Amino acid sequence: MRRPKICLLFAGGTIGMTKNPKTGVLQPATCAAEIIRDIPEIQRHMQLDFKMVVNKDSSNFSPANWTEIAKKIHQSYESYDGFVVVQGTDTMAYSASAVSYALQNLSKPIVFTGSLIPLEQITSDGRNNLIYACITATLDIAEVCIVFANKIIRGNRAKKYRESFVDVFHSPNYPYLGELGRPNTLYDWRKKRRKRMMKYRPEFDANIALIKLFPGFNPSVLDGAMRRGVRGIVIEGFGPGNIPFQENSIAPQISKAVKAGIPVIMANQMEMGTSNLTAYEAGLAAKKAGAISSKDMTTEATVTKLMWALAKTDKLSEIEEIMERDLAGELKEEN
Repeated sequence: MRRPKICLLFAGGTIGMTKNPKTGVLQPATCAAEIIRDIPEIQRHMQLDFKMVVNKDSSNFSPANWTEIAKKIHQSYESYDGFVVVQGTDTMAYSASAVSYALQNLSKPIVFTGSLIPLEQITSDGRNNLIYACITATLDIAEVCIVFANKIIRGNRAKKYRESFVDVFHSPNYPYLGELGRPNTLYDWRKKRRKRMMKYRPEFDANIALIKLFPGFNPSVLDGAMRRGVRGIVIEGFGPGNIPFQENSIAPQISKAVKAGIPVIMANQMEMGTSNLTAYEAGLAAKKAGAISSKDMTTEATVTKLMWALAKTDKLSEIEEIMERDLAGELKEEN
């Protein structure tokens, strides 16, 4: 039987790190390719090609790295049955969300994975994660996902949950796409392999602000963001997207931003939250001021989607249409 052909893109992270002998802290290794290739059992089941993207801590990731990952996948898209992207966990949910917008309408899987302990250490979780991710890249899935332990999670629905081998990532507002085990289980709500024309649009505009509200929040913070020339603002409101609208009201600042052509997206601070700007008077104040609801998107999916939208257009009506439309399974559209 023909072995599936999988492309492994290395983009750094703990899995390829080594301990600095002087400081004792983890830092990117200089021989990441050798570390990743040191799992011969993978090659017995599939043809695995290695491509280097970057070798850095994911805390140093920028939209340029998302674009580079998308570009490399696009360049060799027809040559492989699936792709695995290895990077650090801290910003993996942002990367997976961004790539799901950059490469839409997929016909094969793009699987992100990594580890909490470097692969060179005997206790590393990286070996199993990498094996499971490569297996997932051969399965009947056609979307961007994250694989950690045995869980397959839609990438733009994932959030880093905690530093635990079992529950590094979870999917608060959407069920898992599948679980690996005996047997492997894939759920029907996943996107399945079939011939599709991929949409390639890998540009992002990072000139946005992400602001978290708290009691006593000073509205002048929003004025400062506008003075700095941001092109978009995401606000994590209270409850389902509520804002202070009496003393310390931020409604005037939202209205000012919208009138200046700056989209304001109302997200929420709840782990399993959905933004609903018509549930309370405090949310309606944001809606009347012109804010756009993030609905059930994660903050990571919302931030990267706004960056993607701003790179596509500067028209407020078009940005609102993009933010409220499901592009890659990141939100549940209202009927």
